[in-house]
Amino acid sequence: MIDNIFTALTHEKTTGAILEFILWCTVCSAALLSLIALAMGGGEITWILLMLFSVGLAVLMAFRLKAIALLYSVGVFYLLAFFIHYFRFSFGYSYGASHSPINILLFVLTLMLSLAIVICAFIHFFSNANLGAVLTILVLCGSGAIFLLQALMYASEYIGEISYINSDHRAWMNYRGYWIGTVAFWMLLAVVATFYVCFFWGPIDSRRGKIIGSGRSAAGRAAAAAYGLQGICGVYAGRAISLQGRTITIGSGETAHVVLPDAYVSKIHCAIRFNAVTGFYEIMDQSANGVWLANGTRLQKNIYHAVQRGSVICIGSAAQQFQLL
Repeated sequence: MIDNIFTALTHEKTTGAILEFILWCTVCSAALLSLIALAMGGGEITWILLMLFSVGLAVLMAFRLKAIALLYSVGVFYLLAFFIHYFRFSFGYSYGASHSPINILLFVLTLMLSLAIVICAFIHFFSNANLGAVLTILVLCGSGAIFLLQALMYASEYIGEISYINSDHRAWMNYRGYWIGTVAFWMLLAVVATFYVCFFWGPIDSRRGKIIGSGRSAAGRAAAAAYGLQGICGVYAGRAISLQGRTITIGSGETAHVVLPDAYVSKIHCAIRFNAVTGFYEIMDQSANGVWLANGTRLQKNIYHAVQRGSVICIGSAAQQFQLL
């Protein structure tokens, strides 16, 4: 089964999967607004770029390519945002706008933050360095600086010409669909910041957040395929189930990867994956009758628990037992 945002929402039903779906819907909405702004603007290049970026991010998020989506979001979006502001900043001179020190300071700050974000993102996703916390803080600061810069642009009529447009320029912008396009831009700005916060600090899983890890050797792929479950008693007694480097679900429903027709097994009973970084299996119970270890310990529901290799787990009752290989 192909891992995508819809199967995750159906099978996992976790807070992280729900958040991913909400963020994906927001990106799709931003793409639609960019298209409307493009139609109003008569082919304005800004909205073309924004729409293309939105579509690309939506595709990556739909297939849950989280690390690539995060790198793409900053590597393209923040540099795109900087160049858009640079051209608008320069273009404002032709309309007689004046630039106050606060505008220049914010513009320079945006440039520095954008470069720092892109550099840290490449270091984090393509090396063993863990810059997740630093990267998230930089993204939040960068988003705040960009939002403030644009807010000053639109507020110039009320607080004086401290921004880089005047009334004539604003009227021209409204005619070109800038209000709708700016809403789309702010939506994407919020999505990127929220995605980073939820990925590194929240419920969206960050353990597979290394793009460099996707280039494993054939031996590495063979090792990943070896991880799985061995049925001890019950329906799958004597049978081995390979994880194939993915998260699998066990349940009595037809949508589960491993189907157990047992009255004590819920339709989607639990999810199991292997964390190659820690060397532990991770199990999330989503059932009514629980997932039990051989020593009688019941796993807490709706969060992933690290379980050692070689452990025996009971699904619903002692009638369905598996050993973690």
